[in-house]
Amino acid sequence: MCESRAVMLEDGREKELMENVIYLEPRNGSIFLRDFLGREMTVEARIKEIKLLDHEIVLEK
Repeated sequence: MCESRAVMLEDGREKELMENVIYLEPRNGSIFLRDFLGREMTVEARIKEIKLLDHEIVLEK
């Protein structure tokens, strides 16, 4: 499976936002996420890094 885990970096720690992310879209200073069950979330953040081998999306404010 190719799903990823989205985390927010806060004070040097990773806080999990969503598992099984299948869609990500930057939207005017925020990030829209959707998981494979159709749950959606928008967070005010920017992409810090995407770790493809670890299936992890790291966001920061």
